[in-house]
Amino acid sequence: MFTIDESFFEPETKWDFYVSTKRKQVWAKELEILVEFDRICAKYGLQYCLDGGTLLGAVRHGGFIPWDDDLDVNMPREDFEIAKQILPQELPDHFEWQDMYTKLSQCSYEQITVYHRLPFAKIRNKNTTAIEPPPMPSTVNQGIWIDIFPLDDAVDDKGFTPQMLEMEKELYVTILGASDIQEYMLSDACNTVIPKSDLEGIMKLPYSDRYKMYEQMLISFMGTSTKYSLKYTEILGRPNQIVDKSLYDEIIEIPFEGFMAKAPARYHEILTRVFSGDYTVPIKTGQHLAIFNTDVSYVEYFKNPEKYRDMMFVGADE
Repeated sequence: MFTIDESFFEPETKWDFYVSTKRKQVWAKELEILVEFDRICAKYGLQYCLDGGTLLGAVRHGGFIPWDDDLDVNMPREDFEIAKQILPQELPDHFEWQDMYTKLSQCSYEQITVYHRLPFAKIRNKNTTAIEPPPMPSTVNQGIWIDIFPLDDAVDDKGFTPQMLEMEKELYVTILGASDIQEYMLSDACNTVIPKSDLEGIMKLPYSDRYKMYEQMLISFMGTSTKYSLKYTEILGRPNQIVDKSLYDEIIEIPFEGFMAKAPARYHEILTRVFSGDYTVPIKTGQHLAIFNTDVSYVEYFKNPEKYRDMMFVGADE
């Protein structure tokens, strides 16, 4: 069983960046979630890989990027859909699978900040605090988390067409876009693939139903392409986040703070594309403007923020 040695928490300077004990305490909570997530994926034969800056950190630093404070993984859409069903039952009581459906069951759509409306999932630790301003209501779990991004099909020169991508974007606007963008999409000035009468009808549905339609479209597109879109980025127009599926054909284990996590064997090609060149040269960015506490639950924090203010670790402060 993986355990974290006490020496892990000693402050140190890595790559000219001071890593405090408080930051390492946040890392440790994220590692605990990753280890449990890895166990469940192995039990059910689900594929996952470290993603983005977490993959970069594993390759370049053997763990977290010193100035980073979150942990990202990805899963093929088909595995992500299974995980949605399995993890809420398999996770220990102090962990919670969180996606748009769980948030909508706990607060109104308007109370969910824009970033948290994006179509991915988190696993959160209920006994901790990790609040990104502006905070959501205290009814929504705002504990320390890891992010789980589905790998969806992307436009290629074979089965996944630009028209399919436009349909995906139009549905995405119905669940995420601001009202002015939605109004423009319905106007005569904008050409749409989905008939405007259908889009008008969709925008009258509850947000949970819109999300379901969006996800069902993504599921229907599975297997049509030779490429993956990383972190839902094709709809955001980030071509460097489109990679060949073949780069994920072989999965290996790679050290991450002493834990052997899963990664694509061809990580060099992925990192070179995602980070547009020489990823071995560090750029000190990527911190969250968030407040963390590894000992106090978000529920307790919201009851009396002033009481705990001096105990918080602010991710962007260091």
